[in-house]
Amino acid sequence: MRNLVTLFLAFISFSAKAQVQNMVVHKADGTAIRFDVEGVDSITFEQITKWSNRSIEAQNLLAYLEENVGQKILTGTHACVNYNTNEADWVYKHTGKYPAINTIDFIHDIYSSTSGWINYSSTTLLNNWSSRGGIISAMWHWNMPANNGTDWTCTPGSEPEQTSFRPSFIFSPNSEEYKTMISRIDQIAKWLKYTRIKKIPVLWRPLHEAQGNWTEANPGTDWHKAWFWWGADGPEAFKELWKVMYDRMVNYHGLTNLIWVFNAGDSKRWYPGDEYVDIVAYDFYNKNLSEMHYWYDYFHQNYPGKLYAISEFGGIPKVSELWADGQYWSFLIPWYDYDRTNKTTDEAFNSTDHSNANIDWWNDALEQDYVITRDELPSFKGQ
Repeated sequence: MRNLVTLFLAFISFSAKAQVQNMVVHKADGTAIRFDVEGVDSITFEQITKWSNRSIEAQNLLAYLEENVGQKILTGTHACVNYNTNEADWVYKHTGKYPAINTIDFIHDIYSSTSGWINYSSTTLLNNWSSRGGIISAMWHWNMPANNGTDWTCTPGSEPEQTSFRPSFIFSPNSEEYKTMISRIDQIAKWLKYTRIKKIPVLWRPLHEAQGNWTEANPGTDWHKAWFWWGADGPEAFKELWKVMYDRMVNYHGLTNLIWVFNAGDSKRWYPGDEYVDIVAYDFYNKNLSEMHYWYDYFHQNYPGKLYAISEFGGIPKVSELWADGQYWSFLIPWYDYDRTNKTTDEAFNSTDHSNANIDWWNDALEQDYVITRDELPSFKGQ
């Protein structure tokens, strides 16, 4: 702070002599703000707590992850399809340890009911995992009606089994489509409110992999390279949808316990902005060490000051190799293997094979002192 004040006083002194008219503040993201000195009456430096728009428990988790960079790494698992701990239970069965993070997926939100086969309003899973010290992560394969009028899908396109629902409806707040999006967001928020009440921080990764096959190096003109409908109209519609969702969940529903994880590609044009993102993540499939190192460096160069994570993976080097290479991701989570963990009572559950991270991979990870398991996590609840 003293350096800033000194710099400002020196600037004022120089301004008076040289009649400089403008002051330019250069931000960390490479942009700049220009002020007309004659229009500035005074300048006050204000101390703003980092992540001040997050709940105490979310701030504590973010601070913990930040302190861990270069020191510790967290592993996790994805629920097999939707709302369970099957993958985490499989890891525990074969290693005797639970990963730190368990991810749920609201992919079947349209089918949820208190008496049905899926019930997201049940808090048993959330309570059991968090009460045992684990971190909750959540995502949403947001399905919309398919063109055939009977199925549901998140895959964009004109084929009967695909959906023509467009993210650009977010620019038409009076449309029925906009109201549909808001009502669906409201439903997810309703299920997540239990975590806010119980002061459970949640790693929230919505609208994942929006960029799809589109790349900055070869953008083309066909936005239908998106894998999911929320990326089908390009970056501007996607960013607006993200911001509307953020405002609805944080400011309207009060879900300040959410930690927002953005699934990045190779273009910053899809980035919603620093104020809407806490963690920048990437999904790695069948990548070698040098390819992953490229992305680690890319994140440092393009998203300075953020935390970086591997939100999905399959077929990547072992944790010990990543760490020795200087890749200090905050956490990494393999994608589930449906055939392995769909049913914990099947014989397949007893196998140590896995399509994305087998037990040999897990044994290597859990042998490292810098890998945190569920039993080693601190409490993130505020006083």
